[in-house]
Amino acid sequence: MNNMNNIPELVTDVVDKLTILFINEFKLDKPTAMLIAHRAVRLITDDWGGQLIYIPKNMSGKLSERDINIWKDFNGKNHNELARRYDLTLQQIYKILREIGIREREKNQQDLFS
Repeated sequence: MNNMNNIPELVTDVVDKLTILFINEFKLDKPTAMLIAHRAVRLITDDWGGQLIYIPKNMSGKLSERDINIWKDFNGKNHNELARRYDLTLQQIYKILREIGIREREKNQQDLFS
């Protein structure tokens, strides 16, 4: 018989957080969200169970999300407003917009040699 009290706290916490995510982001009902969360955690524990792993804070991923939001909020003239809103310097805003602009142009530009 499987005793729920023997499930490690980290595992139950991940299931809980995934369940909340699935309900809020994908509008799933709670039983479905829990089922998918349990399956996702089973995949992780089957693959990485017993290992001592480090979970990074993913700062570069967060910065990318912030930068994308800056790009979306940019109207061509609101550099100062964006600097204040995102607590960045004006130079940082210009740099972010320039880098994302380059990536967007590269994405949309066709390769002459393909």
